[in-house]
Amino acid sequence: MKTEYREEYLNRGMDLKRMTLYFQRKIWLVIMLVILGATCGGVIYQMVHSMKMPVEYQSVSKLYISFGHDESGEVYQHYNGYTWNDLLDTDPIMDLVMVHLPGYEAEQVRDATTAEILSDIRVLTITVKGEDEKFVREISRGVENGLKEFARQSEELEQIKVIRGGVPERVYWDNRTTQACVTGAVLLGVLALLVVGFNYALDESVYVQEDVERKYGMRALGILTRSQKGLEPYARELKANIRYVARETKSFAVVDMDNHADLRGAELERLLNREELEVFGGGQTRDEEDFGWSFAHEEEDSKSRGEWKVTAFGENVLSEEECRRIREIGAVILLLPFGRDVGRKTSRILSLLKNQDCNVLGMVVSQADEEFLNRYFA
Repeated sequence: MKTEYREEYLNRGMDLKRMTLYFQRKIWLVIMLVILGATCGGVIYQMVHSMKMPVEYQSVSKLYISFGHDESGEVYQHYNGYTWNDLLDTDPIMDLVMVHLPGYEAEQVRDATTAEILSDIRVLTITVKGEDEKFVREISRGVENGLKEFARQSEELEQIKVIRGGVPERVYWDNRTTQACVTGAVLLGVLALLVVGFNYALDESVYVQEDVERKYGMRALGILTRSQKGLEPYARELKANIRYVARETKSFAVVDMDNHADLRGAELERLLNREELEVFGGGQTRDEEDFGWSFAHEEEDSKSRGEWKVTAFGENVLSEEECRRIREIGAVILLLPFGRDVGRKTSRILSLLKNQDCNVLGMVVSQADEEFLNRYFA
């Protein structure tokens, strides 16, 4: 039977509600990594923007073209943006430009200069780009002077005059800090979700009784929450199950896998020895007092302990003597901490108890989160 349960656990499907609640418990980690990602993205972008950005200067000149007249008296207007960009690369204009640029190569000027007509065919825009401010300034002036000289020698043009001289200005990248922050947040957010999902796939912690039954193939006796109240269903179910399976001896041992055995044992003992009173005859019950995990010193005497007795052991102190005492008591219950992966330790302890012929009645999920349980069973 245990092998069948183990195979069922290994081949179990995905509990979407359990997974959703698990992610809710880890959402703080995702949020923190998203904030960290946004911060890192913005800082890295600003560092690259200020330190690694290539230095580039740009000069934009505006030149006004006065066209000449042909033999019929019509104005020459066949120049356009493509024509001017091509004309600037030709030898007639380039030779005139290079006269004003001694020490420079014609190829440098061609690569750095762009000529275009943006709207009005009479307004020519000259753009010069380069990594040095002096270079951009001198190339811009040389092109302007070369074009003015070309207009004086051309039949189609009367003149070209500069209406706005180009002044070199440094070109900065677009400020994309917001995009960098969003990118960083998305990247670390996705990474965080993948990490949480991977941890969930590998997580062997127990959260509800079904986890115990599927993983260990043993009886899940109930849930011991962090702040028990007598009217909560978890306390009633746990009390009913333990009283049933240990009804003959009214005593048993507990092994706490979280090593808080004394406290957990006292909680179970008080729960089992606590009676409820019927009121109003309607099947409802009223607790003798609000139930919590506070213990008064006077309640520790033998009289107040009642007929049920719980002997507690921590998993890290089990030895031959403790196993002998468990056999004398007659039965043992294992307490598995809620949301903590103690699967390997539990398997080791189960093997020890089996080899020592200790009767294991079942397992209890201890220190469970009431909010998680209420949402899961809602």
